[in-house]
Amino acid sequence: MCISSLPLILVILTLETTPALPANPPLDQQQVAQIQQLLIDHDPRQLLASPNQEVRLTEAELNALVTYVKDSNQALEAVNVNTRLVEEGVRVSLSMPASAFGILRYFNINFDFERQDNRLVLSSMDVGALTIPSLLISSLQQTLAFHLSDNDNFQLVASFIDSLQFQSINEERMVIMLDWQEEQLQELGDQARQVFVSNREAERILFYHEQLLTGLSELPEGLASISLNELMRPLFLFASMNTDSGSDPVAENRAVFIVLTAYLTELELGQLIGNEVSIEQPREIRVLIDSREDLARHVVSSAAISASAGATMAQVLSVYKEVQDSRFRTGFSFTDLAANEAGSLLGTLATRSRTDAIQFQQKMLTITTEAAFLPNLGTYDGMTEEEFITTYGSRESEAYNTRLDEIHDSILNRPFYQDF
Repeated sequence: MCISSLPLILVILTLETTPALPANPPLDQQQVAQIQQLLIDHDPRQLLASPNQEVRLTEAELNALVTYVKDSNQALEAVNVNTRLVEEGVRVSLSMPASAFGILRYFNINFDFERQDNRLVLSSMDVGALTIPSLLISSLQQTLAFHLSDNDNFQLVASFIDSLQFQSINEERMVIMLDWQEEQLQELGDQARQVFVSNREAERILFYHEQLLTGLSELPEGLASISLNELMRPLFLFASMNTDSGSDPVAENRAVFIVLTAYLTELELGQLIGNEVSIEQPREIRVLIDSREDLARHVVSSAAISASAGATMAQVLSVYKEVQDSRFRTGFSFTDLAANEAGSLLGTLATRSRTDAIQFQQKMLTITTEAAFLPNLGTYDGMTEEEFITTYGSRESEAYNTRLDEIHDSILNRPFYQDF
């Protein structure tokens, strides 16, 4: 009798009538930009191309990053998540809804991780009023790893986790060393390319690729370069026309930015969409902002990452991995950072909602230069890691953060972003 009642007892102990955590507050644009800049800043090829890079995260920054990842996956939409830094460890709490027979209940779960040998190890776990024995935790971890060993997304995340070394954790912040290894980077890229977009998304991407082919082929034969605005505006005209015909404006805008990123960063579209048919390569022409090709790449690739935030994290990484070669080749640069943030804002507004997506298309058809969405960045200001440290000390210094605020304000004041 007792044995047969055990499952019912476990359910009673683990299910609760209310969530232990409130819903995650929505991230504002500055938080999104900071998170995406974090990804860009710690590209393994930036600064001195060192494979070892230090990341410092406060509890607030860690929670913003967790919310960003959660918002990137529809399966996690109803889950509330919170992380709390403690001495030499992290507590991760979840509230997950569960409904049966019209009755809504919640799994309130706490995971406690301890830092051991620069790794985070799950030390305890409780679900509602039930504490999971340590032996069972180990068995659950092994079973989960076994069943997910053939899952591309799991392997993608596992490869990234293997690169993390937790140098220190206290209530103020955690310090992580990214130990990038060449074989891990290769594995990350190979696995990311195996994650295909949906068939409908592939059709959109191929449609805009064809429009790009046609538009470039019709340019005068001797023309060596065009502005980014001249390249973007015709594609968003087609996006607006497709929207008028009943298509999803968010998906249309996302596909435009993916195609533009593929063109400017020489990403093979066939690898992204899983199309084994040979895809014709567009005419090569320099695409510029203020006479610089790299600024156009920064804007467009950041927009593609931001516009893909609603896709799975693997899809985001598949774009990010391919464009990383175009970033920070000669050191840290505030002009590059500003172009990244402007691109991130463009990608967000282009896909934030149906209303914003339509308004974005309409505005794209009226602007004449990139100055509508990007402030005057002046000459290139690249600096080595040593020069950066000499001038600003660190990314936590007042001087550095004041400069970031100035850049952020100058972008938000551009006419394109008004009325959103």
